Amino acid sequence: MQRPQDKRTSFNQGNKLGKLPKNEGVKKTFTFASGKTVNAIRIVVPANELNNKTAIHKLNPRRQDSLTLDSVRDILISIEQEGVHTEGVATKNNRGIYELLDSSRRRFSCLHTQKELPLWVIEESIDDADLIAFIQTTQSVKRLSYRELGADYEMLMKEGGFIKIDELAEYLSLGRETCRKRYVAASIDQALISVFPDCEGIPNGYYAKLAKIEKQLSKEKTSVTKFISSLKLNEVEEEASVEDKQKAILNIMESKLKKPTDKVTWDTTTLADFDDKNTYAKVLKSSDNRGLKIELNRLPSELYDDIIKYVSDKVKLVR
Repeated sequence: MQRPQDKRTSFNQGNKLGKLPKNEGVKKTFTFASGKTVNAIRIVVPANELNNKTAIHKLNPRRQDSLTLDSVRDILISIEQEGVHTEGVATKNNRGIYELLDSSRRRFSCLHTQKELPLWVIEESIDDADLIAFIQTTQSVKRLSYRELGADYEMLMKEGGFIKIDELAEYLSLGRETCRKRYVAASIDQALISVFPDCEGIPNGYYAKLAKIEKQLSKEKTSVTKFISSLKLNEVEEEASVEDKQKAILNIMESKLKKPTDKVTWDTTTLADFDDKNTYAKVLKSSDNRGLKIELNRLPSELYDDIIKYVSDKVKLVR
């Protein structure tokens, strides 16, 4: 069971070329983590052939159904104006389709802007382990989300016969907490995630909050679909940045589930009146009947001892 993002391995590549927008047929050497060295040939896929001639490699963990104009906003304008400067890397299957190991965001942007996509196409067969190690090195521009990283953790748990997250974490050579966070993120209902613009680009800190929201919905027997339809998403400013929209949507979700709580007040009852204004005996009872305070001042110490003993004896009966 291999994990493209979790196996700790390195990747080095030889680079004998600068920017070559149109130089097809040029070759380049790739050295994989195992030490295997292969050649790759540079090709350029025309915009009108991208759909038919390219696909996403099965080992590429990027969630393709979450790619939107929002999720590629960091590269879209540049590609629209100047095209793609950095080649993707692909293998070629027996049907002649180029399967992208990386650059799925570039491909999406090219499809939208009608730009060609340059690729380095590996000419030889490469083991999955080497391809997985390579994919791990390609996430520098936009790293995979916790959900993408943990997408197959549940399957790995079943296949490995693991009962505890600790076992999975050890298998993946990960810290337990990192593994747990990814597992939790991947288990959140996709409908709840899809509400956000650039849903795979939400801050990792959101996942724990969304998991808590989903748990509360389950406890209240409210479906995620019904909950989402009740959200006043039209209150989110259209002109706001994606990051601000994400934050606003999370706030709307959390506010929707907050229970109105009445402020606790205290009712004071005087137990006795004394000539000395500094001497008093009173009891304070909370409005929610969960708290009781007895306040005594300048009374005989023996009385305090008696009261403490009396209260102590009573409390022991209800333990």
